[in-house]
Amino acid sequence: MGDGDMAYDEVEDALLAFLRNEIFDPGVEIRADTHLIAAGLDSFSLLRILVFIEKTFGLRIPEAEINEDRMSTVKNMAGLIDELQQNT
Repeated sequence: MGDGDMAYDEVEDALLAFLRNEIFDPGVEIRADTHLIAAGLDSFSLLRILVFIEKTFGLRIPEAEINEDRMSTVKNMAGLIDELQQNT
């Protein structure tokens, strides 16, 4: 990891906090393994998540990685961010 990169657990925690506070209603339980589309994630919310990732982690998600598999759970997103941090 480069200087300033967050550990996987910190990335996961930051994503969960953002989703719970900014994307989903308080009554929706969001965990690291929650399928976000099934929980109600829409395309506008996905854009907000991508902006959050760029601002928080200094990473731009490559277009090829913006797909249902990579963006379906917090665990998958945190894993992608971890991979991107290691490759920078």
